[in-house]
Amino acid sequence: MPTFSAQTYLYGFVLIQVAGLFAGWWARVSEGSSVQGFAQRLFFLCLSLVATLTVLSLSFGPGACISCGATLSVMVLTATWDFSQQKQFVS
Repeated sequence: MPTFSAQTYLYGFVLIQVAGLFAGWWARVSEGSSVQGFAQRLFFLCLSLVATLTVLSLSFGPGACISCGATLSVMVLTATWDFSQQKQFVS
């Protein structure tokens, strides 16, 4: 099995986190379009990758764990936040 340097792991961490943030944004922006289903599937794939990475990062130190956890949180907020300008009041 090949061994990787710490720099290679760092690049992998960053790449997965950026892909996750992009997928969350794209899933939100594509709402109502013909690519919405694909964007949502990509988001859930990236969400599971970032969640797995967050668990694995516990062994690398606090900096990696905080970074991955923050990315996971931002992904969930991006996918669930309603950015529409319509104000609805429940009476």
